[in-house]
Amino acid sequence: MRDKNTAVLLAFFLGWVGAHRFYLGQRVLGVLYIILLFTFGISFIIALIDFIGLLAMRRDRFDYLYNKKFFDEDYLRFLEKRNETIQSSKAPMKKKEVKSGRQVSRSPLEALQDVKSKGKEHFKNYEYQEAAEIFEKALEINSRDAAVHFNLACCFSLMENKDRGFRHLALAVENGFDNIKKIKEHPSLAYLRVQDEWIPFVKNNFHLVSPIESASKDLVGSNTTEDSPQKEEGNDKILVRLRQLKDQRDRGLISNIEYEERKKEIL
Repeated sequence: MRDKNTAVLLAFFLGWVGAHRFYLGQRVLGVLYIILLFTFGISFIIALIDFIGLLAMRRDRFDYLYNKKFFDEDYLRFLEKRNETIQSSKAPMKKKEVKSGRQVSRSPLEALQDVKSKGKEHFKNYEYQEAAEIFEKALEINSRDAAVHFNLACCFSLMENKDRGFRHLALAVENGFDNIKKIKEHPSLAYLRVQDEWIPFVKNNFHLVSPIESASKDLVGSNTTEDSPQKEEGNDKILVRLRQLKDQRDRGLISNIEYEERKKEIL
């Protein structure tokens, strides 16, 4: 089977001796080119014209003129049948691949673990906002995951968002988080522990206290006891230092960067 590109190259480099004509099976024209070679270079001009004609010719036109014997009707029918057979054999394979892909799909539990792992990576890199966003996506898979709520409470505490921090900490306990020691001592929850809402929150078994409930409990406490109870020991010194540090930042005595660095030192 003759190639168009080969014919073009032969016409450009050796067309003056009729090489492209011999290649295309036109031997008489090839001999004529050799004869014209001795007549003031006419063969060079004809070869240039042939080169331009072959270069501009479409491939199907080239095949029709010079490869006609390779494209008879019987052979074309054979090619069509073979292509139909190949396409029909590929169709069931695609369906099988789709079915197998469905079987490989991960379970919700595996997806939840992947999301939680990504959130923990951001948390370890001090990217608390990104970690909180990923943990919230985990709640879309399982809204009653106590560990996710606890992690969100830590994130919002470190971002000093006490309302959301207390809410997720309460949800963590409500959904089964029972490590009370971790709640009272975890460094990431230090900001929540220095808030005025912390003591009522602890007394209410780590559930959010409404203003009405808080007022009623204070009234009962004042009638039954003469002196107010002392604050819990343990991390009091740390809480006092954090409050002082927060006050200095609010008064503009230290920058936010210094505040974060000192807070990490205290924790």
